Amino acid sequence: MSGFQFLFSAALWALPLAGLPLLLHLLFRRKSPLLPFPTLRLVRASIQQTAARKKVQRWLLLATRMLLLALLIWAVAQPARFLAAQWFDPNRSLAAAIVLDTSYSMQLTQHQASLLDKAQGMVVELLGRQLKDAQVALYTSQPNAAMEKLQPATSILANWKSFGPQPGDKPLSERIAAAAELLRSQQAAQKWLIVLSDLQNREFPRPIPAIEEGRVILLDLHPDEARSAGITTVRIEPAEPIPGITVEAHVQVMGRAGETRAMVIDLATPQGQNLLSKPPAIASFNGGGIAQMRIALQLPAPRWQLLTARLQGEDAMAWDDTRSWLIEIPPQQNVSVMEGDETAGGAARYLRLALDPSEGKQANWPLKVSATDDLSSAHVVVVPGPRWPDGQMARKLTDFAKSGGTVICFAQPGLEELWPSLSAEARGAWEAILPSAPLATAPAERSWRATAASEKDPLLAEWMLDAGQLNNLVVRRLVAFSSQDANVRSLLNVAAGEGAGRQYGLLYRRNIGAGRVYTFATRPEPRYTNLPTHPIFLPLLVKMSLRPAGQSRQLNVELGQPLVLSAGRVGGLSQIELEGPRHVRFVLPVGDSQSGKQFVFADATEPGLYTWRKPGQAEALAYTCVSLPPRESDLNYRAAETVVPEGQSTLIARSLGELAQRMEQVGQPQPRWSTPIALVLCLLCLETLMGSVSKLWNPLKWNPMARQAA
Repeated sequence: MSGFQFLFSAALWALPLAGLPLLLHLLFRRKSPLLPFPTLRLVRASIQQTAARKKVQRWLLLATRMLLLALLIWAVAQPARFLAAQWFDPNRSLAAAIVLDTSYSMQLTQHQASLLDKAQGMVVELLGRQLKDAQVALYTSQPNAAMEKLQPATSILANWKSFGPQPGDKPLSERIAAAAELLRSQQAAQKWLIVLSDLQNREFPRPIPAIEEGRVILLDLHPDEARSAGITTVRIEPAEPIPGITVEAHVQVMGRAGETRAMVIDLATPQGQNLLSKPPAIASFNGGGIAQMRIALQLPAPRWQLLTARLQGEDAMAWDDTRSWLIEIPPQQNVSVMEGDETAGGAARYLRLALDPSEGKQANWPLKVSATDDLSSAHVVVVPGPRWPDGQMARKLTDFAKSGGTVICFAQPGLEELWPSLSAEARGAWEAILPSAPLATAPAERSWRATAASEKDPLLAEWMLDAGQLNNLVVRRLVAFSSQDANVRSLLNVAAGEGAGRQYGLLYRRNIGAGRVYTFATRPEPRYTNLPTHPIFLPLLVKMSLRPAGQSRQLNVELGQPLVLSAGRVGGLSQIELEGPRHVRFVLPVGDSQSGKQFVFADATEPGLYTWRKPGQAEALAYTCVSLPPRESDLNYRAAETVVPEGQSTLIARSLGELAQRMEQVGQPQPRWSTPIALVLCLLCLETLMGSVSKLWNPLKWNPMARQAA
């Protein structure tokens, strides 16, 4: 690609003059005179050693002078570096791939314009000037097959439309790799890969690869000083609030270490009616530029509420100064406690009291309990004991769970004895509900102590961390299951003594479609267990009956993720209408998935509140809050030199003017005089030292006679 040339190459004809010192030495060499002298052996040896030293000195001095002359002639010839080919040659075909960073961090404002607007202006100017005769492909943070193929630059310019910010599912380096692969497959004489980005760390986990027979241009747009703060997280704990119970708002803010920002929090309905406003709180950023804030909230009564956190004051990137979190106060869950067989009456009574201790007298209790087999209006079904051999009921419960319902089932000890007598159809129906078929041998009757199988599970996190409290939970008889299915998870176990020896599952959770089935391996009766009177039974049973926390996560998604609504939550509709923030409406059909029937919308391109309705009706069935990606608020930039490989085929610039200047400089000779001139100066010093300081060549005299005398 490159090599040395000489701006005054005629001077190299003088290189033979470098041998002039050798020629003069040979022409004017003087022979040592012969003088008669007594034959003394030691004197003769001294003369020979002195002559040898002077000979070495003369040849070194001669070589230094020859090299000095050669380097002087080299410097006079003016060596310079030229590229083998110029960066821009209008007479040769050119293929270019432009990678434009359209991530939300490019919305940062500098000099009254966003970085994205500045980058798009550069692209337009490149298309109209340097690339006007080129074939160009355009890549952005979001894939677009129509733009990612080579076409005339004039065609792109004629149809140019400004890009808005886009969420990037993958780092920009992967988009650059795709653009580089396109260029490698082309036969153009010139290939340019042009990248315009603010060089966020997350976008470049690895350097840009070099392009064979191509050039890389990096336009570095990162701001000189990014004085911006942004809200990255807003949520509530617990995720499933209960009316009248205090919750805690968790807000995370990122900014410059050591600075502070004022933040306000308010609650409003989706229609904009204010429900609650908190006074400003001060976010103080630690050494890592993070502030964690927790604010207690007493949620009001409306079912749908929008929690919004706002930063006050001016900011260079305004979009992340506000973030919202949609809260749904769970509607009262209808719980059906099935009476079961004639032996389940006592268990059913225990369960109804555990699910609703006030027996319906407390109006704001989240559960409405009834003793009925009608599942049409139920959200939760509690089965005190299976009806054997009623396989039809098992299939009914399976369909109920698939549609998003919750089933809580209590197994009858001794089930393993009845199991072989069931028909194959009934066994298969119940195996779809229970963790598995019961093991043939039941655990021996004894005092089994409970242990937590998974303390990190959300169902157990709030009540089950006290191991001493769990030790008081005793089980005398239970049914043994084998939870080998990936959809089945053991939440509580029982073991003999201090957890030693064989363990058996006490509480299982099985995911079925959009719902779940909880199975206790025993019946809630005193002859089997002290579970009905244990302190954890009521809160555990109530929490299992509340709407699963995973459904609240469907209410709040990041831009770029699909919007999902379970058909079971809206009465099993076959169609639904979705209205976006700009009042654009879409009609969606119901679809089947592993999680059951649901509505999916994957084309949300704007942040804001999306409303789910029955087609043609105004009443909202549900909402989804779409937020901008929080990772874009972390302004952490990379140095441009670490992004692109060093080499003669790479140019880094901060503007198009600087780029044009750099490209012009590449076309000019680059002098390389410093090395030979430095060597000349060093050799001059060495020559002077060798010619004038003769003592350096006179080592200490060695007198063997004196050493013998001593």
